[in-house]
Parts: sequence; structure tokens; C-alpha cells
Amino acid sequence: MAVVLHAGNISKQFPGVKALDNVSIKVHSGEVLGLLGENGAGKSTLLKVLSGVYKPDLGQILIEGIPTEINGPRHARELGIAIVHQELKLMHNLSVAENIYMGRLPKTFPRRISYRQLFKNAKHLLDKFGFNIDPRSELRHLSIASRQLVEIAKALSSDAKVILMDEPTSSLTTEETEHLFEVINTLKRNGIGIVFISHKLEEIFKCCDRVQVLRDGQDMGVRVVQETNSDELVRTMVGREISQRFPLKESKPGETLIEVRGLSWGKSVQNVSFNVRAGEVFGIAGLVGSGRSELVRLIYGADRKTSGDIFIRGKKVEIESPHQAIKNGIFLVPEDRKLQGLIVNQTIEMNISLAILKRIQKIFGFIDSKQEEEMADREIQRLDIKCTGRGQEIVTLSGGNQQKVVLGKSLETAPDVMILDDPTRGIDVKTKAEIYELISKLTQNQKAVILISSELVEVMGLSDRVGIMHEGKMQAILNRSELTQENIIKYAIGGRE
Repeated sequence: MAVVLHAGNISKQFPGVKALDNVSIKVHSGEVLGLLGENGAGKSTLLKVLSGVYKPDLGQILIEGIPTEINGPRHARELGIAIVHQELKLMHNLSVAENIYMGRLPKTFPRRISYRQLFKNAKHLLDKFGFNIDPRSELRHLSIASRQLVEIAKALSSDAKVILMDEPTSSLTTEETEHLFEVINTLKRNGIGIVFISHKLEEIFKCCDRVQVLRDGQDMGVRVVQETNSDELVRTMVGREISQRFPLKESKPGETLIEVRGLSWGKSVQNVSFNVRAGEVFGIAGLVGSGRSELVRLIYGADRKTSGDIFIRGKKVEIESPHQAIKNGIFLVPEDRKLQGLIVNQTIEMNISLAILKRIQKIFGFIDSKQEEEMADREIQRLDIKCTGRGQEIVTLSGGNQQKVVLGKSLETAPDVMILDDPTRGIDVKTKAEIYELISKLTQNQKAVILISSELVEVMGLSDRVGIMHEGKMQAILNRSELTQENIIKYAIGGRE
């Protein structure tokens, strides 16, 4: 197979951080090259160099053997390099078709957009790859999973020779992921080279031909997928063994900390009841759109319930805002950390203190800066946040370290009930293990944890009991002894006890 893209000896440095140190990568036509590494290892930075977002400090890029300087993302697309970003780069107030062809909208005389041609082109593209999405729909009305498919369609629309995929399955269901793999196989047969970043090792083994590992910005080598295994790849990524995937359960459930009775919100959440005890992890499973996130947003006061009651330690409480939830000892780590959990253009220090500003206010409303600094330093140390210091902006951190900042913010509120909505989405193996250990420590300290996870293995490995949602209803609550993938899937698609 011909080498369609070769980046040699690439280095890229940011203030205080050497993101890439002499990294080389070769992409062949008609192959999928997996790219593995912890958050902060340099994977996304490498893709941004290859797609023209960043210019390398050192090194050379060759496209089909020709030395090339990439002058921005548009130039990269013209050269045949397209990227599917981890954080979606889409316009929520525009249609699917407009997002796909932004910057390349078909025009009629005199320079008016031909919407008829635009929707025709978009429908042809979406149908070609089997994406069941209306090109006329506004993006804001689509689920996160459907938006991810639009981002992929946008990349496919540019007749690319190489497609860079930065965790394209992070928001997809199992069925949609399988569909994406079929699309990838079609692209391979058409001679397109693909770079595929994923933290899910099973995906690397399922769809990649070769896999390259980065660690701390350095190239740790390339392996043929069929000639390696999970243990070897994990050792290469983190520099040591990770012996226990899920912590052993050591806590014993105590008193009921939170109880939900008949909670409802339109068709999204319908008459849901459950309780969670001190020292217990209560998992919530279900397909995308089943009402999992909507349920925990009601508990947190981010949305207003239409009926139902919430009890904390047996006492009925009214929670109509996140502020009231925090006062009652509840904190939600949301599904979308960038949109809902962080202010990305602010510092670590500011984000960690954000939820408890009133607690650290001095006279006349001024913030106690010393307390704020101590909180940030405490969470940086406790959660091992990789950064140059508390003053570093969130936008410059890796995804895993951004998630740790959200967790640090939650811990500073000292919650009795921690709600975690897909906390390991887009997180590397090592950071996942650290988050699992944090969950274990919370339960050992007799806190209650409500855990949503799209990964069945994760929700089964961490939970004492699991409630399964289907079309807004709690179909079943299973004890640990009843937790099997078959049982969870049966109830998730509408089966009953």
C-alpha cells in the first residue's frame, strides 16, 4: 500500500509543555492506523498539526511523497486531509446540510445560496453512507450521537485521501458504532487512509490494521494489531501494569441518603422511583434517548419536574435549581463537560471554586483569593491534574484533565450524593482507573453515587444495583447478582420483569 501521508520528526511546544517530541507517523492508503495514548499524550495535538490547525515547530509533512507546508484547515482539506473532531465543530442554529457544506455552499446567480441543490447534495451524501438524518433538520434538534454522524458526513463530503478521526465513537450507541465501522470498511476499500483515535481497546482491535502508541508526547512505536494484545498496549501507554480494572467493593451500604418517588417530566421521564444508600453505587443504564440524563438533571434541579418528590435522609426537599441541590448535598458531573461543566476560557482555579463562591466570599462580596488558591492546589494534588499550575486555562488541558477539574469542583462542595453522567467518556485507560478509584473512595466514606454509563462493562463493574431506563420509564432495578449484559439489554429495549 502506498504511503499517502508521512509526518516525520514532528515537534510542537506550548508554554511549559512539550506536546510532541520528535514524533513520526505514516498513513497508508486503504488502511486504518489506530492512535493510542493517555489524555495529554499528544494524540489530538498530532491530528491538529496534520489538519493544519497547528504549525509544527520542527519536522516535515509529505503528502503522497511531496513535501508540503499546510497553511490552515482549509488548505488541509484542499490537500485531501479531513478531520472529525472529538469536540464537535458544528453550528447548532444551522441545518444539517449547511453544516456539512459550510464554506462550500452551492451558489446561483447572483451569488445566492441554492438551497435546493444544497439539500439535494446533502441527502445524496447521507444516503450514500446510510446516515438516517434529515438534511433540513436544525442541528440543535438532534441528539449528540446524530451530531457526531453529521461531523463524520462533513469530513466525507470533501473527497479526502486521509480522514483523521479523533474519538468518533465517543457519543455513539453500539449500533451506530457498528454502522461507523461499516463506513470505515467502505472507505478502506476506496483507498482512503484513516487515523483512528480511541480509548476503547476493543475498537482498536476491531477496526485497525496497525496501532501507534504515544506517551508524554513521544513515539512509543507501531505494532500490527494482529500481533499485539491489550496488556502490551496498556503497558506501553502508561509505562506500567494496571492490575485491577475495577476496584474491589469494600463498603457496605448504610442508611438511605436519597430517595426519588414518582419523578416525571413530560415523556422524557415518567413516574420514576428509586433510592440510593450511603456507601452504594446505583448505576443507571439504557439506550441513548432513554431518559437517563434527563432524570438526573431533574434530581439536580437543572430542569423542573412536573411531578414527583425527592427525599434526602428521609426528609422531603424542594430542588428547583442546581444551587438548591448543592445546598442539599447533591452534585452533578454532567455528560458534556465543556458545555455544562466548565468555563473553558477561564483558569483551573476559577473553575474549581465556581460552585461555592458564596462560601468563600468576604465582606462586600470580594472572593477570598487565598482560600480559592488552596482549593485549586488541593484538587490538583488530590486528582493528579497535569498542568503548569492553578492559573492554566481549561482550554489548554487534555480531555482527561478537564474532566478531573470538573470532579475537583464537585469534591469541593463536599456532596453526600455524587451524580456522574458518563464520567469516563473520551478518557484514557489510566484516567479511567483513577476515576474508578475515586468512586470507590466516595463509597468507602459512606457517600452515595449515582452513575450513568454508556459502557455496560463499566456500569456492571462499578455498581451495586442498576436501574434500567426505556423511553423515560424505569423498566427494572437489578441487584449485583442479576447483572448480566443480556439482562440489561433485555430491559433497555423494552422488556419487563
